[in-house]
Amino acid sequence: MRDGAVELLRRLIACDTSNPPGREAQAAAILEDYLLPSGLECDRVAKDPARPNLLVRLRGRGGGPSLAFLGHLDVVQARRQDWSVEPFAGVERDGAIWGRGAVDMKCQVVAAAVALATLAREGFVPTGDLTLIFVADEEVGEAGVGAPFFVEAAPGVRPDFVVGEGAGERYVTDRGPIYLLDRGVNGSVQTTLRARGQAGDASLAHGTPNAVYELARLLARLERYEAQQRVTPELEELLAYRGSNEWLDRVIASLATNVFTPTVVEASGPSNVVVEEATANIYGAVVPGVTADDVEAELRDALGDGPYELEVGDVQSGSTSPVDTPLERAIESFLAERDPDARLVPALGYGYSDCQIFREAYGSVAYGFIPFRHQDPGVNLTTKHGADERVLVDDLEFQVDAAMHIARAIGAA
Repeated sequence: MRDGAVELLRRLIACDTSNPPGREAQAAAILEDYLLPSGLECDRVAKDPARPNLLVRLRGRGGGPSLAFLGHLDVVQARRQDWSVEPFAGVERDGAIWGRGAVDMKCQVVAAAVALATLAREGFVPTGDLTLIFVADEEVGEAGVGAPFFVEAAPGVRPDFVVGEGAGERYVTDRGPIYLLDRGVNGSVQTTLRARGQAGDASLAHGTPNAVYELARLLARLERYEAQQRVTPELEELLAYRGSNEWLDRVIASLATNVFTPTVVEASGPSNVVVEEATANIYGAVVPGVTADDVEAELRDALGDGPYELEVGDVQSGSTSPVDTPLERAIESFLAERDPDARLVPALGYGYSDCQIFREAYGSVAYGFIPFRHQDPGVNLTTKHGADERVLVDDLEFQVDAAMHIARAIGAA
């Protein structure tokens, strides 16, 4: 299985599915070529033939719970000049497979595909259906072809349990190693910050107020702002591990505070005129229960006074799944077998995942979990969406074993 997983991952990474434009059909074809000879059913659920979602089934006898492994086939764009290797070559070096999407999230796509194909070849018949759902357009989500379209076009799929992307790094703490389990996600909100200036002659020293300078001052205040910690019930167990691992502390800070990050900055006008207006789009990841009024009040506190306006969008509340479920116990039993010193700690995801759509549309219990037993967490957290993204081959094999164990446990229920 190890060699087959490596080969399949290298093929998927070499398939450039940068979004935009996506072109996920290439990746779907590679997966179909691998999965169909195992006897698995493969169906494309597509609004745009160039950007299909792929549904793969191992049919069950009926009467037992159904399980889906959820992944996405698109990746964020990569600037080749920032990488030490070609980002779409699937280079194997230093015990790792390098390339865009290696961690986010073609490794998990491959692990689930190899696991299900292996079970099918072995003749395993689950009590409920085991499925793979690989969607398009997760990274941008504006084309209307990915998970939102899938759940509308395939309402009968409705898995009881879903394993998607999210947590799974192994953190070494004073209380022993832990893996996080994403049982949900924080909310999100988009805000426009608009700074005002006054048109004038750009050649004049000490001329009229420039909106670009004002916007820069405001963003510098936002960077220095120390957000207030907000403890929610979903994080109580995780907070007991604070202070014992630098990277874990960064994750905790991302989950226990509202995080506001400027993502798009714009200003325009004649090249010889002082800028009258400059804007910044601010992405907010907000803890459960925060309202748009709360967001505006906190941002005004962070920015202070000045000639600016704020337009706060609607807060998109994150969804959560219960813990103490058969799926959580299946993951715990895998760790007890393969990493017995480690504990599984439920938390929230600090970034968006399509698990939210499946919770809301299907009522599925959906967790984010990709276990990385061997890689230092800092490598994943700094290279995912960045340069030199890579996954250790040992971790890829560990993920295949995890998917096999989880599928057998739920499939035998």
